[in-house]
Amino acid sequence: MAGRASRRFFDVFVVTIFLASMTSSAAAKDRMELHLVLAIDTSASVNDVEFDLQRTGTANALRSSVVSAAIEQTPGGVGIAIVQWSSVAQQVLALDWVELHTIEDVNAYADMVDDMPRILGGGGTMIHTGLDFSANVLERAPGQARRQVIDISGNGKTDDPKLLFEYRRKLLSQGIVVNGLAIEEDDKKLTNYFVLHVIGGANAFVVTADDFDEFAEAMEIKLLREIGDVVFSMQDSGKANQIVTRR
Repeated sequence: MAGRASRRFFDVFVVTIFLASMTSSAAAKDRMELHLVLAIDTSASVNDVEFDLQRTGTANALRSSVVSAAIEQTPGGVGIAIVQWSSVAQQVLALDWVELHTIEDVNAYADMVDDMPRILGGGGTMIHTGLDFSANVLERAPGQARRQVIDISGNGKTDDPKLLFEYRRKLLSQGIVVNGLAIEEDDKKLTNYFVLHVIGGANAFVVTADDFDEFAEAMEIKLLREIGDVVFSMQDSGKANQIVTRR
């Protein structure tokens, strides 16, 4: 009797472990690799032509064969949303979350980016508000992801360094990675500023665009590194020198 009871207990134990393993495997399978928020600068220092270069540059970077292929090969796929930001109370979710799994998904999303209007115009450069709003967007992302990344682009320094320090520290404590795209058209030391005061987290980095005309190329480089967390494609193309990491 005791033997049968022990066997029954063992059988139940094995089934329980098996079901738990299946549940865990299913959850891992359903989890995305990356939730990525692209935070685009729409402050007063960015005119409409320069905004268009950011918008079309983002779309073209996504469409590039290397980026779209990297997304398709990413286990679990990539979730992406786009935020426009400038000063306090001037942030907006321009494109809500979309899951990208195939090249067809990426091309369809790139078309959406091409059609994205400039919702905000003017205002100061409050980088901390862009980061804070983007973090709230990450909280509302569908499902789970192994990595959470905010990718903030801009052409100037923040108007409130103290608040940037505080908000950046809060995001890093939550495990959110902040990467940057520094547009150095007006400030040739902006990349160094982003390295010291904006980016942070595991493997955080900044990509430099000398001006808005180089935005598409810089965005392609950055997306490749964020999605695959590798640098071989940049090294092969001779563009690795545009990436600066936080040491």
